[in-house]
Amino acid sequence: MKKNKKKIWKLLIQGFVYLAMLGVFAGFVVFLNRSAQTETEDVMDWEPEAAQGIPEGWELAAENQAFELYFEPSAVQFMVKDKTSGAQWRSNPENASEDPIAFGQNKMRVQSLLEISYVDDQSNFYTANSFADSVQADTYTYEYGDNGIYVNLQFAKQGFEIPCFFGIQEDRFVARVLSDQIKQHGSLQVASIVFLPYFGAGSLEEEGYMLVPDGSGALIYYNNQKQSYQTYSQKVYGRNLALNLQNNTLVTQDATMPVFGIKRGSDALLAVITKGEYQAEIKAEVARKLTANNAVYTNILYIQSESNTLLSGSNNEESVIMLSPQHNQFPYYEVAYFFLQENAGYNEMASRYRRYLIEEKGMRQEASVEQESMNLTFLGGVEVNKTFLGVPYRAVKALTTFEELRDTALELQQKNGNVFQISMRYLENGGSMSKIPVSLTYEGALGGKKGYKKMADALEAADISFYPIYDTVTIRKFGNGYRDYQGVRNVSKSASRQYDYLLTSGDKDTTKSPFYLVSPQYEEKIMSSLLASAEKQGVGSLGLAGISDHIYADYRTDSISDNETGAYWERALEMASSSAERLLLEGAYAYAFPYADVITEAPVYTSQFDVEDEAVPFYEMVVGGSAALYSTPINESGNTREMLLKTVEYGVSPTFLLMTARRDALQDTDYQQYYSLCWGDWEQEIGEILEELKVLDGIFGQRIISHRKLGDGIYATSFEGGADVYVNYGQEDVTVEGVTIPAQGFVRKGDQ
Repeated sequence: MKKNKKKIWKLLIQGFVYLAMLGVFAGFVVFLNRSAQTETEDVMDWEPEAAQGIPEGWELAAENQAFELYFEPSAVQFMVKDKTSGAQWRSNPENASEDPIAFGQNKMRVQSLLEISYVDDQSNFYTANSFADSVQADTYTYEYGDNGIYVNLQFAKQGFEIPCFFGIQEDRFVARVLSDQIKQHGSLQVASIVFLPYFGAGSLEEEGYMLVPDGSGALIYYNNQKQSYQTYSQKVYGRNLALNLQNNTLVTQDATMPVFGIKRGSDALLAVITKGEYQAEIKAEVARKLTANNAVYTNILYIQSESNTLLSGSNNEESVIMLSPQHNQFPYYEVAYFFLQENAGYNEMASRYRRYLIEEKGMRQEASVEQESMNLTFLGGVEVNKTFLGVPYRAVKALTTFEELRDTALELQQKNGNVFQISMRYLENGGSMSKIPVSLTYEGALGGKKGYKKMADALEAADISFYPIYDTVTIRKFGNGYRDYQGVRNVSKSASRQYDYLLTSGDKDTTKSPFYLVSPQYEEKIMSSLLASAEKQGVGSLGLAGISDHIYADYRTDSISDNETGAYWERALEMASSSAERLLLEGAYAYAFPYADVITEAPVYTSQFDVEDEAVPFYEMVVGGSAALYSTPINESGNTREMLLKTVEYGVSPTFLLMTARRDALQDTDYQQYYSLCWGDWEQEIGEILEELKVLDGIFGQRIISHRKLGDGIYATSFEGGADVYVNYGQEDVTVEGVTIPAQGFVRKGDQ
């Protein structure tokens, strides 16, 4: 018995010893792992909080008269229920974990609220998603408040805390990334955040489409079998122009508005980026690309990159990627989701966005000026090389003098009536006009101040609208206190030189002099000076270029973000709108809509990306009726007739770009691509088009109520006055809805 007891005790002691040794070994392994982690993550002593109080199932997190917001804490997913329509909008597809297409990281991504792109101190990029790196790791917290949910997603491995808010307001659901509260422990930095990538996504079985703001607006149909094509991706308001671009092979439209839409079965929503849109991208992917879902969403850019060439032309030439400073100082990034009535589509999306701009951004409900049948933009002058006694010098060559413009406009009015407006701009190397305009200038080669005033008085007496156009952001020629030093800096902090790009290769056209973009910090001063000059000289109608369709950062020592540039631009445009009697904006994007009386260069096409299926006049449905709209020059298009039909379908008046000089006037200049501008070549056709457009009298300037496709190349547009306009792009006459539309023609029905 004693021997058995001793044996038992011996075995127990041995067991304790083994356990102790195992514990020491395990502790040593943990120590090694922690040491390695500390070494690789820059002594990161931050410990994420553990998830607390995770109940089972969905909880009602917030409610108002219109919506209910439910939250599933264990998966960190939410659902918004529209009480009126009964539609349910989920942050992630139902049964996302069983997605038949997604695998690996995409399986995790489809269950996530966001995906982070981050960068190390060697400029290497990595990604992490909230489901794999925060939810499954139990490193997140949440709380209810402010009629919504605050979620703090903590990424332990990367050392990030990304606080978000999801809540319901009176007529919308809002989702925010609290940018200025993002915490970064260690050396890694957040570069961008894909936000709610699968909110409201459509499945393989559902019918619908995604609206994207490419040019005039484009539709991407669900399940269009285009998964092999590149995912749709555009930065809102175009690329950041301060960043160096080595090659540009694509000629595309820009994303003109910070919006996207979802049409899913009988349900629809419009999403508007209401805060931080200047640093946002909009992306869309079709089912079978990455997952079994059709999804459209936004990406927030905190760090941007550019490519630079070191030791160019040498045997050691090397291309390197350089990163911008991190710009996350704005309080929060917000996307507002507006849920639309049953069976709504892109027409209703446009109507809701228009209402948002009127009620919350101050866009006019009705246009302040009449939209004429046509806009004629005349080129004033261009700089050319000349010699005097063998000495070379630069001089301005007149393309259209003030006297010639006056006589041409008055003659055209006699023949066709008062159905057009006139604007005048200069080619980029147009003498003093190429300098930053701190005051109104009148080129002597065109007739000087006296010639300008005589022309302006004659046009005013004839009731012809006239707009001189000034570019307040582009420095093409040093002077007036502004040169390359006042231009923006790229990531390397050198002057950001701007180039045109060759259509053949996409390379920079270094045969032309580079130009510069003025730092946003100077814009209000420039605008104030220009407006004071216009007021002093009694010029009430003014045209502005550049400020309404150029967005960029400035990476000098005290860097200026894209969002800050947008704020500078909006303040300057507010000054111009308050001062000028009538303000024309060239190529206006959504941030400029509230300030425009007239918009030229209105887009009537998309970029025609392979993944897109249909172009729609979303831009025109939003801003038409609030500003007079004119197209890009139709005589610069490859198909003048098709372009004219587009303007008719979209409710936009056509534009011609012209000069009264002979067609060889631009020979031996940097602008030989303008080969079809001679007034004499277009005078007869312009008269014929004005005659053809008479059937649309009274429609120009009206708001579009609805737009619909009736067949291949057959479209109908309904205007608020009660008229319908049918357009046929085909080669044969077509009869639809009791209307016969001639080939390559249009017909007006009703309201006559």
